[in-house]
Amino acid sequence: MKVIKLKKGKEAIKLTAIEKAIAVLRKGGLVIYPTETCYGIGGDATDPKAVKKVLEFKGGQRGDPGSKPISIAVSDKEMAKKYVVINKTADNLYREFLPGPLTVVSKSRGRAVGILEADKGTLGIRIPKYPLVVKIIKEFGRPITSTSANASGKKTPYCLKDVLKYTSKKRLGLIDLFLDGGRLSFHLPSTVVDTTLNEPATLRRGEIEILETKSNSFISDSEEKTKEIAKKIIKKYSKLLSRKALIFAIQGELGSGKTQFAKGLGLFLKIEENIISPTFVIIREYPFKLEKKQGIFFHLDTWRLEKGEELLDLGLEEMLRPGNVIAIEWLQKIKPILDNLQAQKKIKLIWVSIKYLTETKRKISYNA
Repeated sequence: MKVIKLKKGKEAIKLTAIEKAIAVLRKGGLVIYPTETCYGIGGDATDPKAVKKVLEFKGGQRGDPGSKPISIAVSDKEMAKKYVVINKTADNLYREFLPGPLTVVSKSRGRAVGILEADKGTLGIRIPKYPLVVKIIKEFGRPITSTSANASGKKTPYCLKDVLKYTSKKRLGLIDLFLDGGRLSFHLPSTVVDTTLNEPATLRRGEIEILETKSNSFISDSEEKTKEIAKKIIKKYSKLLSRKALIFAIQGELGSGKTQFAKGLGLFLKIEENIISPTFVIIREYPFKLEKKQGIFFHLDTWRLEKGEELLDLGLEEMLRPGNVIAIEWLQKIKPILDNLQAQKKIKLIWVSIKYLTETKRKISYNA
């Protein structure tokens, strides 16, 4: 893997980087590149062999459990029009937020490699807010894949060291070029919005808030502080348990502190058992007794689910009895289900966002 360091003010280096990147892409190779969110991995989105390499790097094929559609990065809206149908809703988002950390999902025209699309024939579009990358795509003349340069489940990469540390030698062997823009600032991934529905739906909440809501925020500088914040938030809504189930929908990238937040909920509920991540079992249950009332704390991780509807088969409806508390991590796949339950007023839904500020600090926001 060749590494080119992108130094500020060194135009000759930038020109070399552009030429090398385009040469790699034209040969069906892969390039890791910096964006305003994290490092991404790019291959020609119209070349099946290049896309196959991207999927191999990520760890699996489309259709495997846990696999997700992969977005594409374009240079501008005109290029996007060649690959997706841009309706009025999408057009408004392009004008308001792009370039930037937003992925706009539209109906695909079928010109990119098919396995990049979602099952319903939609395709996500990104326009990175990183001039060098945009110039590469524009001169290449075709879109490239836009997905974080980490194997599924591994740490989101913000520097070359992250990629080298958390990527196997076999996967590194798939990469031809690394454009090293230095250590990037910590950011959430791009917000993903589906514009093909009657109303735009946020599939993943990220750096951009499309629908602004009143939010309360805290700063945590330790795992213990994160737990204390969780205790404060659940205390505010605990009186509703006599009538409803409480659901905490916890958003945040890998390692941000989602499980520590869940531990804090457990502390408030006086659960003595150690609360651990449910990634590999999907659901963990912890009975509790609070003010002479019994309930169950369900801790869920939906990352391994292929479709959100699978959660219904696992007994979600039974979990929603008044008095129970449910904490859900990686909730993008089941957001439509939660929104429907909230509309029916069967639950009290509290959205929690945990955002990196530094290696040790997190911003924890919630709204309900």
